[in-house]
Amino acid sequence: MKIRRVSIIIFFNEKKRILLQDRTGINKFGLKYKWGFFGGGIEENETPKHAVIRETKEELDFELKNFKYIGKYEGKINDNISIILYAFISPLFDNLTKFKQKEGRKMKLFSLIEAEKLKLPEYDKRVIIDLKNIL
Repeated sequence: MKIRRVSIIIFFNEKKRILLQDRTGINKFGLKYKWGFFGGGIEENETPKHAVIRETKEELDFELKNFKYIGKYEGKINDNISIILYAFISPLFDNLTKFKQKEGRKMKLFSLIEAEKLKLPEYDKRVIIDLKNIL
């Protein structure tokens, strides 16, 4: 089985709302989920920390500096690919104007309850459940 390693960033505001990306049309591996976290694959010889900094720059044109590692999650993308997901969080100190979205259709803030109800991969739902105890 192939293993895909990814790093994600979860931006959150003072109301504990998290930022998700509308991934319609850009989901890989045949995934049918509309919403997801910002982030992506970890390149060879790259750490999860360096990957999340690079992915944030690529997807939001934003220099990520204030962030914290919250955990590692594992799951299956399909019968042939498993995933190891490294999750990081970062506070949103103002509105979303500091981001210039370069990937995905749009971005939106969701409460944790709203995010839990979205159709998401099981490993993403576990991240959201853990966020209830972290944020």
